[in-house]
Amino acid sequence: MEVVKEPDKLAAMATAATRDFNDELTVILSGAALSLRLLGPDHPARLDLLDLQRAALRCADIARCLEFFTVRYSEERVARARSRNRKLV
Repeated sequence: MEVVKEPDKLAAMATAATRDFNDELTVILSGAALSLRLLGPDHPARLDLLDLQRAALRCADIARCLEFFTVRYSEERVARARSRNRKLV
């Protein structure tokens, strides 16, 4: 893996990774929800599917935190750039 030294590149990579991760989580959560609806309440796989669903929801929370970080970083970067431009004028 390439070492990233520029914060903008790191933020862009984190944004792309978060979007890809969310796409995969959507598939996992949708599949788990559908399977839970189709299986009876006493089906042996039900507990495993509930565990899968809980784990995917925890991962979704992590993805939201990462997305918050990248959005906040971008907003701060824009604010710093505007501040520098005002000083030049």
